[in-house]
Amino acid sequence: MLLVVFAADEVLTGLDLTGVVPATAPVDALDVRLHRHAENPEWVDGFRSGPLRSLAERELRDLRLLDEATCCYSIQVRVPDPADLAHLQLAWAVAAAASRAGATAVLDVFAHDWSLAASIAGLDPHRPFTVLREISVVAESEESPGFGHAVHTRGMLKFGRPDLVMGVPGDRIGEAAEILNQLARMLADGHDLKPGQQLRIDGERTLTVVPYAPDDRIPDVRLIGDGLLITS
Repeated sequence: MLLVVFAADEVLTGLDLTGVVPATAPVDALDVRLHRHAENPEWVDGFRSGPLRSLAERELRDLRLLDEATCCYSIQVRVPDPADLAHLQLAWAVAAAASRAGATAVLDVFAHDWSLAASIAGLDPHRPFTVLREISVVAESEESPGFGHAVHTRGMLKFGRPDLVMGVPGDRIGEAAEILNQLARMLADGHDLKPGQQLRIDGERTLTVVPYAPDDRIPDVRLIGDGLLITS
């Protein structure tokens, strides 16, 4: 789990998580670091430029929230094979604390998802888990010959699971996104998918799980971590 929280100034001077994280939260695996732009501009700017900046423009609207930030905080939790989702609650609790202290924007790095800090500040620490809050499903706008539009998840690394990829015609993007959402929920609940496994969809079609290996036909969607390709 990796979150990056932007702030106009240093806001996180202390951290009290009493009562806001479960007893199983891996606090010893929590790594919170301050990154000042004046000391490490390339690191800070790397999260507010390029494709991530384009996403921020669409999701935050006001890029001044990023451009006026003099620093950011990285919130990282490394758990080899999480038994539950306490590591996610832990990371979001820290992001919420920083947001209440005056941060402006929060980036979920693995999901490529931006949030206004104001929306993170009010998160209920005891809210029910929603997989769609933790991942993104992305449809690439350009169609690859012989493959179609790549539709894929981002963020499954947070559950210790591979991201999922499908190639479909333009008129089946919505259907593919729904299939990937359902499979992502299964994986987040602890299920696993293996290469060679077959999946029955709608009681009619069979999909097959194979390793995701970009080549001349299969586009590289630049996943963070491993991937599986779901083929028809």
